[in-house]
Amino acid sequence: MTGNLMDLMKCLKRSNSGGGPALVDRCMEYDRALHAYWGKDYEKSLDIITNLLAEEPDGEHLFAAYRLWIELLASTSDRPSMSSLVEHLFIRGQAEPEHHEFFSALRGITHFELDEYGAAKLIASSMEKRIHNPYGMELVQLVTDRVSSNHTEVPALLLTKTRIDDYISLQSLARSLIIRKDRSVIQELSSWLHDTFRSSPLPAEIEFHSCMESQAYAAGSIVAQRLVELHPANPDYHYYLAFSLFEDGNYVAAKNVLEKFRGNVKDDDAEFFGLLGHCHAKIGEAQPAADNLQRAISVLKADGLPTSHITLELNEVLEELRGHEDDPILQMPREPRNWLINLSTRRYFELATSSENTIERLLRPMGEEPRQGDICFFAATTPADKKGMSTWKIVALYAVDSDPIWHPVHHYHNSLKLIKRLPEGIPVDVVIDDGLTGGGQTKFSKQDPMYWGVYQLDGGALTIIEEAARMHKDEMIERRLASRSRRPTA
Repeated sequence: MTGNLMDLMKCLKRSNSGGGPALVDRCMEYDRALHAYWGKDYEKSLDIITNLLAEEPDGEHLFAAYRLWIELLASTSDRPSMSSLVEHLFIRGQAEPEHHEFFSALRGITHFELDEYGAAKLIASSMEKRIHNPYGMELVQLVTDRVSSNHTEVPALLLTKTRIDDYISLQSLARSLIIRKDRSVIQELSSWLHDTFRSSPLPAEIEFHSCMESQAYAAGSIVAQRLVELHPANPDYHYYLAFSLFEDGNYVAAKNVLEKFRGNVKDDDAEFFGLLGHCHAKIGEAQPAADNLQRAISVLKADGLPTSHITLELNEVLEELRGHEDDPILQMPREPRNWLINLSTRRYFELATSSENTIERLLRPMGEEPRQGDICFFAATTPADKKGMSTWKIVALYAVDSDPIWHPVHHYHNSLKLIKRLPEGIPVDVVIDDGLTGGGQTKFSKQDPMYWGVYQLDGGALTIIEEAARMHKDEMIERRLASRSRRPTA
């Protein structure tokens, strides 16, 4: 595939080498809008593009300006304006039949950015053979990359048989090639971008991500520093620099980069404050670590996003802040609870046969009731008897290692730490109504442990489990003694 892609890339490059000056040289206002976009000054870029289209609605820059406009509206999540743009592009396409195909492709890209996938896919299906229309090919590529897990097919933009002056289209091609992880072709495109759009940060971004992927963190920090110097107002590049320094173990320098730029960052930047909290934690500054991690968690929760990785770090930081004091939750008069967790046959087998280091820690949805210090018995049910009742076979014991952590899909999940694994399984006569174990999810909300097949054990059930464990141990001892007695003697 690499050779095929490289040939197509060189062919596309050659088609751009002739035919007059590049668009960026023909239209300085488009160039100015691009520079503002690269610096993440979206408002300024939007103003320039809006004025450009108003003053020269039929200029050479027409389609590239519209494509940049779509990208800017998507970057600012301005859905109302994108919806209006869909209607505007439709009207222009009807009024100018000679350009209808180009306006239709741009409309499809706008539908795509609005997450109106059905409309985008419908228009893309009509563009698959329009290789003279780079926007049609870009739309086909966007739709394909979104739904396909097989990234061996050729990116549609590489099949274009006309000149591509549009930076955003080339940016889309770069992202598609990055997904395919074909470094030689990506490097060829990066060289082309550098020659065509001299001040573009995209070649350096490609180089940075390549460094991160190969774990060359020191080299990545040098590239990120170059991006910061090129576009100092772009917060992403300051984050890149801090992240590469953090991964390289230079936590103080990473913290200083973030602190220096903090005044220019929005309050809803969870990644920024999460990384800043991690930096403080690594250098032993527990209070600012807790403040920033909690701030990041609040933002993630408000957006309905997972908080697990930050919550676990925050728990460690809070424990350090408490010192020798007990956790306030543990000071409350609450007895640890015991839970029986219903496993599928496949999951039971995995716990019984996997190496212990792969199952030492788990994150599992359990509802909002389990708390740190509780004990979980992982078990599978035996086949139901004639009365529809099942018993259990315990394969592992886990301690709940965190209070419930918010998750947008599961609502809550807990961190669990392995206490003991029982590969042979312990049969236990704890009886639970089969009506709960079979299809119980329909009866409970996600906050309820029983939605997830998690059942609280009372004292009587715990006594039965303890007795079963004792009997199991005695049986194992008896089997070993019997085995030894049957060995031949010298």
